[in-house]
Amino acid sequence: MQVLDTVQGWRGQASDHLYEWRERSSVATKVCAALFLALLMALAAQVRIVLPFTPVPFTGQVLVVLLGAAVLGRYGALGQGLYLGMGAAFGMFSGMAGAAALVGPTGGYLIGFMLASCILGELVERREGWTLLHVAGAMALGVLAIYLPGAIQLALVLGLDVGQAVTMGVLPFLVGDAIKVLLASGIGSMFLRPSP
Repeated sequence: MQVLDTVQGWRGQASDHLYEWRERSSVATKVCAALFLALLMALAAQVRIVLPFTPVPFTGQVLVVLLGAAVLGRYGALGQGLYLGMGAAFGMFSGMAGAAALVGPTGGYLIGFMLASCILGELVERREGWTLLHVAGAMALGVLAIYLPGAIQLALVLGLDVGQAVTMGVLPFLVGDAIKVLLASGIGSMFLRPSP
């Protein structure tokens, strides 16, 4: 029991420090963190699992998008914008694809990363008295904001109907992304605790 109390004490101290960092960091610090977020997105894009029935790969990017917005608020969208620019210019998208990826079958997911980061970042900036359930709900909304433009562009580029686009571009990822939402909610809540 004493070990559990010690671990909870450490978590509480870590949460205090993370929350304080998030609230008190300078603009320059947050811009540098946004650049780091863009580089982390590029790294997460290269760790991918390709499925034979869909052009959309599994990557760690959704988790990075969610955590980036939770930690940086509106600056998370800056990080995603930097990632889109670097990806287009230097081929940092999944599979080392360049600007052509933005108009390809998975380009909608890239746009969705930016959209999710904007929505979630704005919610984070306006939050009041959020509980873990509020954080998880906001994270789930962020994932929906990734799926929507992703499935639309997938359908348009490949000539699919809505059902086919959802089957190829959403359903295979639901369980994995639900786990990412839970992870991001647990970690992100340490940055987003309400002030006492």
